Amino acid sequence: MANLPDRRRERYLTPADWASYTMNRMLEDFFPGAGSGFDWVPAVDVIETRDTLEVRLELPGLCKDEIDIQFSNGVLTIKGEKKEVKEEDKAEKRYHHREMRYGSFVRAIALPVDVKPEEATAQCSEGVLSIVLPKEDRAIHKKIEIKS
Repeated sequence: MANLPDRRRERYLTPADWASYTMNRMLEDFFPGAGSGFDWVPAVDVIETRDTLEVRLELPGLCKDEIDIQFSNGVLTIKGEKKEVKEEDKAEKRYHHREMRYGSFVRAIALPVDVKPEEATAQCSEGVLSIVLPKEDRAIHKKIEIKS
């Protein structure tokens, strides 16, 4: 176990991952269902302060009971499902342009620092889910002054 690389320190999205994500999005635009195994992928920001790590996801239209947040081995996993509004007269409608995405999603984010998951908080406001995780004391950067 001691020889295993610490994957949490790696970048969130490598250039190859970004290319794959972009290609899947383009495929979905032209051939719905041809992209990834999930219906959509919410945008994510990871912000570090001195004492915390904050993860924000764009989740418009989702309620808290449609979102599941788990933490295990340095990886924060957010799952959910954005359900399409059922329309009674859908058979009579024809879409000319459709960009809104629905269905299930999973985001697994390898966190760059050690955190205290038991002290994490989450709130959803105006379509943005914010998860704040306090850093472990050993992950907090401290300047050490030299005494004369």
